[in-house]
Amino acid sequence: MHLALQNAETINRLVEQGELLLNSFHDEHQKDPGGVETEFARGGLVGWRSTLHTLYRDCAAEDIVTRVITRTRLAIPDGGVPSGATHEAILHEVERLRDVSERLAMLAGQHPHGSGAIYEDPVADNHYFG
Repeated sequence: MHLALQNAETINRLVEQGELLLNSFHDEHQKDPGGVETEFARGGLVGWRSTLHTLYRDCAAEDIVTRVITRTRLAIPDGGVPSGATHEAILHEVERLRDVSERLAMLAGQHPHGSGAIYEDPVADNHYFG
């Protein structure tokens, strides 16, 4: 085993983190295979695995991944970049959230381009600093 010289407590925490991330991915994938939350969970796994490879090199990193797969009995998804309909869905969701944020800012009178709303900067107006 390549992990014999590594800190056992750290390795155990990385395995637990991998289990959590893998279970979360599979839960989201079961709800909506092409959904934004599924892709977010996939990204978390890809980041975790990439960090393992950066810290422990290929053999030791894959030993940790193998422990996670063995304990969860779940497959690790492909780490590719989303494409097609999934990618379009993510872009649409980002645009929708941007629109909602701008509308809320307008309603609160804090958006500089809002419907006649006046934007006041409390810092520039010395409300906080006298």
